[in-house]
Amino acid sequence: MLLGLLGSCAASASPVADHAGSGAAVTPTASARDARLELTLAIDDAVVLDRVPMRTARLTVHNLDTVPLRLYLPVADAFRWSISTLEFGAAGDSFVVPEPRPHGYVVTERDFPLLAPGERRTFTQTFTIDPLVPGGSATPQRRPGFAPGTVVPVRWTLANHITRWPGGAQTLDGVTAPLFGGGDIPAIWTGEVSVEARWTVPA
Repeated sequence: MLLGLLGSCAASASPVADHAGSGAAVTPTASARDARLELTLAIDDAVVLDRVPMRTARLTVHNLDTVPLRLYLPVADAFRWSISTLEFGAAGDSFVVPEPRPHGYVVTERDFPLLAPGERRTFTQTFTIDPLVPGGSATPQRRPGFAPGTVVPVRWTLANHITRWPGGAQTLDGVTAPLFGGGDIPAIWTGEVSVEARWTVPA
């Protein structure tokens, strides 16, 4: 579970009780905010096997404003590096999710979800603490420092500094297309907010 908030680089942070009533168990949550949005972080207790045991972080954004708010958040979570970043700290084995991927994804207007005034929307981001070791065994190996019961700091940072997507840039995936007419992206949120908490590693 997420315990012992460390604080946040945002204006304020506070714990929020959020226990699942049924279905997959969800940890208590941690939250932080700026003037326009509030972020809430929770980690599912459930594990899904996809070559390696995968876990899910639930990232909830609450539009605190009286006008619509648009995020830049790629649908494919593997391409959110520096946009929606999870940082896990442990003695001797800190890691970041996702890892940088400079190409392999074409951004479209679907990657800029719009939240109505007061709307909350939850996005998911997957990670593993049991990766395959390059050149090693085909069996997933638990990361050093992530033994069951260990308490590790976790930080989720949401950041955006993009206000236009004019298109015309040559990339390995082709020439980018203009989005939103190539002008200012309507209602786009810019800034950086982090939620920091401690997670007790399950088995």
